[in-house]
Amino acid sequence: MKHVIVRAILASLALLAAYPAHAQEAEDVSQDTIVVTPVTLHPAAGLMNEHTHDGGEFMIGLRYTRSEYAGANQSGTDELTDAQVLAAGYAVKALKMSMDMVMLDIMYAPNDKITLMVMPHWMRHDMTMVGIDPANTGMGHGDMGSHGDMGDMGHGHHSMAFGQTMSHATQGFGDTLVSASYRLANTPSFKAHATLGVWAPTGKVDRKNADGTFVHYMMQSGSGTWDIEPSVTVAGQSGLVGWGAQASYRWRTDDENESGFAFGDKAQATGWLSYLVDSGFSLTSRVTWEHEGQILGHYNGPHNHATPSDIQANYGGDKSLAGFGANVALPVGGPDRPQLGVEFGVPVYQDLNGIQLPEDWRLSVSLGHTF
Repeated sequence: MKHVIVRAILASLALLAAYPAHAQEAEDVSQDTIVVTPVTLHPAAGLMNEHTHDGGEFMIGLRYTRSEYAGANQSGTDELTDAQVLAAGYAVKALKMSMDMVMLDIMYAPNDKITLMVMPHWMRHDMTMVGIDPANTGMGHGDMGSHGDMGDMGHGHHSMAFGQTMSHATQGFGDTLVSASYRLANTPSFKAHATLGVWAPTGKVDRKNADGTFVHYMMQSGSGTWDIEPSVTVAGQSGLVGWGAQASYRWRTDDENESGFAFGDKAQATGWLSYLVDSGFSLTSRVTWEHEGQILGHYNGPHNHATPSDIQANYGGDKSLAGFGANVALPVGGPDRPQLGVEFGVPVYQDLNGIQLPEDWRLSVSLGHTF
């Protein structure tokens, strides 16, 4: 599947590379300084709060991100066999998972210094589990929706026979990000801004399986806590090359939500380079480091302990990703043309807490228009 998507991305980039022949005539690039255009400085679609607007500008945009998790379960940087996962006390493991996020960007700048943003989320999680206990032949067991009562620590997954798979999904609105960015510098060759973001807990944290047990922690659509996320972003341009960097930290202000737990704090640092192919088209590359703490607290109702995904210590860790993409100003809409961004990222390093399913790849697409 990964190879199919990589080929599709490369084909899309090839098509985008042909775009300049149909775009506006490129600006004179023989000069030392060229006019800064948004597609030059922006990274591709996978980063939020990365730009500001001039006073009176309004922007509306749509982002889509899909993350796929697959492969051998991992502890730290080591891959684990099914026998090792079973020896750790788990009769079932995650085989694969996908996470889809759709985000609406609404931005407004009341003046040249301040840019305000609100970003509601919609999320979907799909997970497939597999039984890994050879001693479980499946005699007398049914599907997930017909399990008997086995106590708070044993609902659901213990009845999965060796090799049996089961898929389940959740979907709904996630948390909503509200932020304000303050411009620190704004010249043709250098820009900087600081952002204070607040995540409102508009997503659910009480989603349950058909048997009444809580779903895996990561399949809840919200955090259930008010989170504060400050960030600092710098960006610049020299000739045809744009560059930028951002650091952010998401602080969970509560130790537990209404369901008894709280996700770990998240820190991120990222840097990118872009190359201006044409006045309306640029290629991008980006490296990112992400850290997330393990879950605090514990579900306060019936839940499973049969899989690594049911245990708080099996969340969080460190990962580094490499991303490649493109930004293009679409040939419609007059001088302020809508902008399309695409980015494909792959983890190059993952050091995971406990036992987890590693991330396989990440795809982001964004479309925005400034008025």
